[in-house]
Amino acid sequence: MSNKIFVEVSSIRLEEETETPIMLLQKPNTNKVLPIWIGTIEAVSIAYAQEGFVHPRPQTHDLLLNIIDSLNAKILEVSITDIHDKTYFAEIKLSTHEGELTLSSRPSDAIALALRSSAEIYVDNAVFNNNYIEIYDEDKVDIEEFTQFINNVSPEDFS
Repeated sequence: MSNKIFVEVSSIRLEEETETPIMLLQKPNTNKVLPIWIGTIEAVSIAYAQEGFVHPRPQTHDLLLNIIDSLNAKILEVSITDIHDKTYFAEIKLSTHEGELTLSSRPSDAIALALRSSAEIYVDNAVFNNNYIEIYDEDKVDIEEFTQFINNVSPEDFS
């Protein structure tokens, strides 16, 4: 059994009270998301990567990826590895001509790079399972409930 869970960046939202960006990492085909509070600059960088927006001049994460590419290295994956005092820790695994290399990173930077390089994103199994929340799309739930009701209702239910 793997000690890490594959996730995707579901969305970036703003916390209502403080307007701090929150990145939601979702376990595919579930309602389970790991919320990570991130900086505004990193949120913008991640959103640009998701949209495929490329600046005329390289931004910081683009520059880092250009450096990695120019060294004939490749990002294999990024992982959220730990949490201490509400602060998440991440690693970037690189393939280099001298072998694999793992670098410590902030989760937001690692994910901004992963999205630009199409690297997979993982979260340590215990970190995910101890910190995820479940989010439901209320509109989707209502439609599913209504469809179930329509499919199961009979004329006798109204008598």
